Amino acid sequence: MAKATAKEFLNIAKNLVGTVGGDKIRNWYNKNVENIGSGKWAWCCATIVYCAVNAGVPKDIITHTASSSAMLNFFKSKELFHERKGYTPKPSDIILFDYIDGDGMPASHIGIVEKTADGYVHTIEGNSGNKSDGECARWKYSLTNSRIVGYCTPKFAKSEKAVTLKENGAIYKYAYKDVIGKSSKNLKNLKKGDRVKLVENTDDGYGWSKVKYGDISGWMMNKHLNVKGLSSFKKYTLKSDTNAFLIEDKELSDKVKLKKGTKYTFISEIEKGDYKGYSYIKANGKHYYVK
Repeated sequence: MAKATAKEFLNIAKNLVGTVGGDKIRNWYNKNVENIGSGKWAWCCATIVYCAVNAGVPKDIITHTASSSAMLNFFKSKELFHERKGYTPKPSDIILFDYIDGDGMPASHIGIVEKTADGYVHTIEGNSGNKSDGECARWKYSLTNSRIVGYCTPKFAKSEKAVTLKENGAIYKYAYKDVIGKSSKNLKNLKKGDRVKLVENTDDGYGWSKVKYGDISGWMMNKHLNVKGLSSFKKYTLKSDTNAFLIEDKELSDKVKLKKGTKYTFISEIEKGDYKGYSYIKANGKHYYVK
């Protein structure tokens, strides 16, 4: 039996790429899940179920349905659905589309996220394309595409792999640093060469991943980990003059003004505590809180 991990789920989908026509998926679904019939019914959501079952993902994690709308409602009921705006999709998320206006259904098509890069989400979708009876193929869309309804995030089993630190680092309670308020406290300082377990599919897309060290579980900056393919801190340019608090010797200074055009590195947004809503950034070799 497969391990029911996000990686297994995505690997099954990758193996389907190039499948033309839906008979393979329909026949499997009719035999193993529910006999919908021999007609040419839409098979995009049945593809999701096929990948889940063959990856060993339980029914209470990804429900068995051939309806994209029913799949969406299932994840909404578990509070595991994210609207398109404000969410960065991760590999093995389920992406939902609405291509049919006015039909009263919240979703008309569905696929699996393979990756997100450079403002685009890359997908694997059954019953897609222009070939007769569709195909399982790779596609990509702008993250702002209005036809994307949102994303479902199944609670897959977590696999872990040991990785070595390439520089000194620390494990934090949350995926951000709050050097003044300390709402994300330092759980453990580690040294170059120490080994941690990287929890699969927990890269937050902004330079942090969840790790384990013995019985300590928390978040670490990806820049400390000797692993390829992890996200890094994003770089931006200020579009206008911005007030900021300079941080010196782990103390908050008076307000300063960062000028329009200043290039900065986004480290994290503080999500709890006295400085909730502030961003922790680095610009001109110094660190700041901005809001």
